[in-house]
Amino acid sequence: MRVKVGNEWFSDEPGRPIAVELTLADRRNIANMLPEATRYGQFSKADDDVPVDIKRQWMAD
Repeated sequence: MRVKVGNEWFSDEPGRPIAVELTLADRRNIANMLPEATRYGQFSKADDDVPVDIKRQWMAD
């Protein structure tokens, strides 16, 4: 598992596990993802003005 925060990716390593706390909405969204989807992003309300294509590019980098 990898987790991206800002522009930095974090991977689980020996002695450095990763935990992700999911809301009920997150769990529902993930459960409904297409089989080929491998990433799920969450953005703050403050980022509502950021275009979707920019958000998708951030997730892909």
